[in-house]
Amino acid sequence: MAIELTDDGTLDTVLRCSECGEEMRYNFDGQADHEHERDDGKAYDRFVDWAIEDAESEHECAANES
Repeated sequence: MAIELTDDGTLDTVLRCSECGEEMRYNFDGQADHEHERDDGKAYDRFVDWAIEDAESEHECAANES
């Protein structure tokens, strides 16, 4: 299973499972995360990395059900 960043034309951050096609939506609030005091321009990249990790840990892939 691989979780991929995709774009559906909305402002949501949309991730999709490459196996079953399920989409998961996350919303970036535009702020740097609390671990980094100032925004170094990579806050969204860190957010996407976190969202992919979260989706991978929470997603129960329908393609794996037998």
